[in-house]
Amino acid sequence: METTVQHLFRKSHFVKLWGSQILQSFASILLQVIVMVEVYQSTDSILGSASVLAIMAIGSFVGGLVGSYRIHRFSLLNILYWSGWARALSTSLLVVFLSQMGTIHLFLLLLTLFFISFVGAWYQPARFALLPMIVSKREYMKANGTLNMIHQMFSVAGWGLGGILTVVLPFYMVVIMISVSFLLSGIFVRLIQIHPSVKHENISGNPESAWRKVFGVHLIRSLTMMDLSEALANAVWSSALILAFTKEVLNKGSEWWGFINAFYWLGGVLGSIIVVAITKHLEKRVGWIIGLSALAMAVLTLFFAMGSNAILALTLCLFMGPLYQARDICQETVLQDLTSPEECAGIMAARNAVLTPWWGITYIIMGWLADRIGIQATYILAAALYALTCFLVFFQPSIRDYQYGTDKRRLISRK
Repeated sequence: METTVQHLFRKSHFVKLWGSQILQSFASILLQVIVMVEVYQSTDSILGSASVLAIMAIGSFVGGLVGSYRIHRFSLLNILYWSGWARALSTSLLVVFLSQMGTIHLFLLLLTLFFISFVGAWYQPARFALLPMIVSKREYMKANGTLNMIHQMFSVAGWGLGGILTVVLPFYMVVIMISVSFLLSGIFVRLIQIHPSVKHENISGNPESAWRKVFGVHLIRSLTMMDLSEALANAVWSSALILAFTKEVLNKGSEWWGFINAFYWLGGVLGSIIVVAITKHLEKRVGWIIGLSALAMAVLTLFFAMGSNAILALTLCLFMGPLYQARDICQETVLQDLTSPEECAGIMAARNAVLTPWWGITYIIMGWLADRIGIQATYILAAALYALTCFLVFFQPSIRDYQYGTDKRRLISRK
């Protein structure tokens, strides 16, 4: 029987997890915006403002690294619940630290942001592992698509909304909104009831098991290598490189830079909606969808690089949304289908510990290449990297011919 979105939202446990994801996404984006604005206004330093994102990225990396060894020791519900409380209480301290921007207060501010990001790095792996416990296997893809849509919506609207709130509301009111959102995010998860036998996950008592599976299990290792390749390609869609392309290739001003950014993320939102609507068809050929999405991204990125028409560039960015959303959602579904709930959180934390610092490095690499070989050549290189991902899929039968819904976990557990 086909699963509909309405059927999914009739499940109270999924609605609670969905609500938790909304609140934590809203709070996370708003936190970055408000702190960056306040630090810049208080210090009049671009470096000080940029250090906010840098220290949060470092906190996420360290949190993912520690989580890969320790997340298996705790109940997934407790992780999600207490991460909400910890971030809510830590966020409330920001009012004190930002009220007087001295050297000590700035240090304490960055230390608090590091802790918030460290704790937040445990949220997504735990949420990822919890999902298969509250929805059936045939609902994985629709559930992942629905949750991804939330993330994309806040990626589009969150920064703009945050900028408006920082203008119309006092700082302490915005901090209260963030703290309450984190708190409610944890409370929503606390209301989820799962079978007692899966409330406390344990990965065979071995904290190194997750790392061994990431690099030792062929399919998981291949998916991780594809992520590393595509992360380098995806770096060309950062605001800095899009700005350079807009000015140097399209010969347009910063307003078109904003349009291209918006259309790229808007395409992501539309892509999530489309993927949710056609999951019945995607499930039949998960591996092929991943490969064809990469191939289509390669073609569209190449057209984007070679073109000089701004309208065409906007159109191509909009069409890219469904492609990368289909790829991401299919891959998430494969990982959930491939691993048991007991392994899922640790494996995702280990993967994130690898991918998070790499994402930061990719911006530096592609920015350096853009200065050396030109911005247009950098986009052509990105197209080649997307094509490489397609090559990795189609020349590996384990990915290309992956049958969603078949039980491969016994094989994985022996690796």
